[in-house]
Amino acid sequence: MDKKIKDKLKEAGSFILCVIVLLGFGYYSGFLKGFSLRDFNDSYQKTVYNLSKNSSTVGDRARILSSDNSSSREVVSYKNYRPRTIPETVLRGVYSSNTWVNIFDSNKKAVFYLYDPSGNDKNLSEDFHLRMTDYLNTDDNRDYYNNFAITSYQLKNLRVGVTGPEKICNSLEECNNQRLKASDYSNMAEFFKRCGQTACIINPLNNTYVILKDRNFASAVSALNSLREW
Repeated sequence: MDKKIKDKLKEAGSFILCVIVLLGFGYYSGFLKGFSLRDFNDSYQKTVYNLSKNSSTVGDRARILSSDNSSSREVVSYKNYRPRTIPETVLRGVYSSNTWVNIFDSNKKAVFYLYDPSGNDKNLSEDFHLRMTDYLNTDDNRDYYNNFAITSYQLKNLRVGVTGPEKICNSLEECNNQRLKASDYSNMAEFFKRCGQTACIINPLNNTYVILKDRNFASAVSALNSLREW
């Protein structure tokens, strides 16, 4: 059992013992006249049951969080790069909305970033896109990478799949499913928005990705060269 849970149970036990002593004193001194020992016993049993139930719930949640965290931890470093596992909620959003499926069904590693051909957003310059496109189309890279870059306008106006409830849900389960689907879609959109600010190299074979620290063409070339066989 987790040490924190043990400590909580010890605290609860001490608290219950203290309450019992105080109640016993109050009962025998006449302060709680009108209450029977059976009433106190029933209350005690209910309290113990609720504490036990809550401690079990805390343990279950801890195990779930531990499991979730393990799936989002960094995988083994590769040539000084630190790939990360794509969160399950993002993958669910991809397939439930049929958005970006081509990236995860790709037979090569996918390169994703945003660019702004209008020139309004200097951080998403089209020059970076043109240079990346030329480099990814070279003989050294075309067998390893597919380029899935899109404009910031396309991402902003992307409305594919179910992003929210289509109708009033008729049950708690149905409401939860709709909420989960909307949450998955939102997390998916945020993932690609974040990737698009610099660039992400996604490996669909194991659902991992490397996100570049900055939007620098020389840094991108270095990453692409290092991750060809990743």
